[in-house]
Amino acid sequence: MELALGQSLFQQGMPAEAFFVVLEGWATLFRDQPNGNRIVIHLFGPGESFAEALISTDNLFYPVSAEAASRLRVARFDLKIYRDLVSQSPRLALAVISAVFKQLRGLVDQIEHHSGWPPRRRIAGFLLRMCRAGEGENRFDLPLEQQLIAARLSMTPWTFSRELGRLSELGVDAKRGQIVIHDTARLARFVSGEGE
Repeated sequence: MELALGQSLFQQGMPAEAFFVVLEGWATLFRDQPNGNRIVIHLFGPGESFAEALISTDNLFYPVSAEAASRLRVARFDLKIYRDLVSQSPRLALAVISAVFKQLRGLVDQIEHHSGWPPRRRIAGFLLRMCRAGEGENRFDLPLEQQLIAARLSMTPWTFSRELGRLSELGVDAKRGQIVIHDTARLARFVSGEGE
């Protein structure tokens, strides 16, 4: 299924009927607060899945809302049908457990990074996630609005903009959403703590 920027996949509290795999673009999971603030829970990009933990039981509701954070193409898997398949195939059940564990590990890393890493290092880590494999130069457009990336990285848009500019010291050029990383390995060393 294809969605335009801002189009909803599901709303918090709706009955959980499906899980999704991102084929192209980005999806955001969030909660809207009564005061109007939006808390970004997670961003999912190509190859990542979400809501598959809901396979485990009947009559669940989505605990968050999800929408397209960019033009988005996802594969939608019906939970009831998939649940029946899982009950027939232990290998499929293990694959689901593995995917959920991978997401849990990612969320634990995210919490650790947000509490322990300075903003510039968080941004560098996010940019590395956008890179092609390998070393050398990487060029790409930011796939999301800077405000959404800033929220995902637990910082204000102003801090994001300032610290993104400071990454020029590490060979990162950023102009109007276009990113050039001149030395991906150098940026990776900075993110891992070797370049500090």
